[in-house]
Amino acid sequence: MIIGPSTLSSDRGVRPPVRLHRTRIKLCVVGERGVGKTSLIRRYVRNEFRGAYHGTLGAQMYPLDVELPVDGGDLVLARVAIFDLMGEHSIRDAFRQAMFYDTEGVLAVCDVQRPETLYAIPEWIRAVSLVTNGVPFSIALNKVDRADAMAIGPKETTWLRETFPLVSTVMTSAATGSGVEAVFSGVIDRAVDEQLAEDRRRHQARLLRHAILAFVSRKGSLGASKTDLFATFKTVMPASLVEELDHLVRLDLLRQEESGPKTFVKTASMPADFRFRSTPQGQKIAESPSMEELVVYESR
Repeated sequence: MIIGPSTLSSDRGVRPPVRLHRTRIKLCVVGERGVGKTSLIRRYVRNEFRGAYHGTLGAQMYPLDVELPVDGGDLVLARVAIFDLMGEHSIRDAFRQAMFYDTEGVLAVCDVQRPETLYAIPEWIRAVSLVTNGVPFSIALNKVDRADAMAIGPKETTWLRETFPLVSTVMTSAATGSGVEAVFSGVIDRAVDEQLAEDRRRHQARLLRHAILAFVSRKGSLGASKTDLFATFKTVMPASLVEELDHLVRLDLLRQEESGPKTFVKTASMPADFRFRSTPQGQKIAESPSMEELVVYESR
């Protein structure tokens, strides 16, 4: 839903949002030439349709603001950048890193009059996945207003279900507007959900890092063994605990005494009685309410 002047006003008696989240989403619209990518975007962003075909050269970006309610009464204001990408395979394969870097959602489009454009979708999804390691995506079966010329039948529908069993597919028409709001809103919603889930995961990881550091610091010069840590944090998945211990060692907040001053050894390979001790910096951070020093940045 595009934000309008009255969108943020609340009706009498309705509790206002608990928190306001601001985020940015990059959404790429992909597919073969002539499937109607630009027309779908224009219908969604500007509510307009132009019947004449003009192929997209390179990429065009369409920005808009979207408002989304989330669990708990919170509100997300997402600045969505919709990228309209040309359907040229050589450009896709040569410049996919630049085209799909930081992509958080994908809308793959095919033309119901041309089954070959449906069968081309896996290669577009693969190109995105090579850069992003996978993001939410939906499929638009476009130009359904031309029902008399529809060439996608039971064979193609069966292939689609078998190839993408969990992917949302929507019948769309840029000419009439049918299905356009639904297909864009669906993929944007899932992209925002994934982003919020990742933010929660990072926050929980930071809390765990601080809890580990505080526990080891309280042990003083004795330190804490792997056995002590696994017993204390028994509700944490072992792989997650080991990963955060490695992060703390790399940040020079915990020390692996037995491994030597400059030698890093993965926690997973350590014996159960191996001990960790906090460094002076680790002790200082453990006593501080701020956890900014415990941030670990990750890139796709």
